[in-house]
Amino acid sequence: MKRMGPRISRYILFLVVLTATIYFLYLVREVLFSFAAAALLAFLLFRPMVYIETKGVKRTIAIIMLYFLLLGAAAAFLAFAIPGMVAELGQVTSLIPEFAEDAREITAQVDELDVPGEIKRIFDENVKKLNNYVYESMRNFVASLYSLLGKALAIIFSPILAFYILNDWEKIREGFLALLSPRARREATVVFGQIDNVLTEFIKGHLLVALVVGTGVGVAAWVIGVELPLLLGVIAAVTNLIPYFGAFLSGIPAVALALSQSTAAAVYMLIAIIVIQQIEGNLITPKIMGDKLGLHPLLIVFSILAGGQLLGFWGLLLAVPAAAVLKVITGWFYQKIVE
Repeated sequence: MKRMGPRISRYILFLVVLTATIYFLYLVREVLFSFAAAALLAFLLFRPMVYIETKGVKRTIAIIMLYFLLLGAAAAFLAFAIPGMVAELGQVTSLIPEFAEDAREITAQVDELDVPGEIKRIFDENVKKLNNYVYESMRNFVASLYSLLGKALAIIFSPILAFYILNDWEKIREGFLALLSPRARREATVVFGQIDNVLTEFIKGHLLVALVVGTGVGVAAWVIGVELPLLLGVIAAVTNLIPYFGAFLSGIPAVALALSQSTAAAVYMLIAIIVIQQIEGNLITPKIMGDKLGLHPLLIVFSILAGGQLLGFWGLLLAVPAAAVLKVITGWFYQKIVE
């Protein structure tokens, strides 16, 4: 067996340093929230900024223009969506006891039926589990919203940091590349280009799919007459960002709330969600996303479970793009080792 060459040794050393760096960033992840949000915002605004620059507009003015557009969109959202969502969140507290009371009534009706004791025991246990699950799901969702509001200060600083990232984009890029050898710079440019393409396709595709599904669920709930249609639409949009599990997670609160009103409403809501998810899974997502990420379904499921274990809700959202980026990097390393 051949001895390990110096080039492979350098790659292994680089991997060790990279792993240690990732672990350190994980330890200080709370501090890095503002920087991560700023980097994401800068990434999303970079291409629009470049496009505006091609029209002869200075970079600083282009960034300010984009910020005003974002502020206008945020103001419209706050004016039309937030008041309704706050009111609907207030109703959640009152709906939870109502749902529990409905579950008790169903259990009492089953008690009056002449059914075998074992079947009755299994039914009672499952109703109790469903009741507890719905209660915990709603409570955790509200807690997540309050946790997000707790990071409001970090979110406020993110646009400021993103402004400096965008304004000094080339300086930051050249500063990093200056640390590398000329050959490594060329290879790093190729790798970063691939990562940029993967993240761009993922973000654009998933945001559009989430918007379509969230709108569909919200409209369906409103037509059927289910309470909190706006909140259910937002939940569906957010959970749909999680591949595979999002469809299941978005359906639970919608059907549960519909069931607290009537069995017919729950059936209609379930049918609507199934139809929406079938259209999304078979028509919209394949058309928008295709196989651009190049990830095997098993790898996607593993990354989602691992991300949720490490970072909770945010890990579920970031797991797939992180896996796609790691696939690009490991593919490059494998190619270099084989060569």
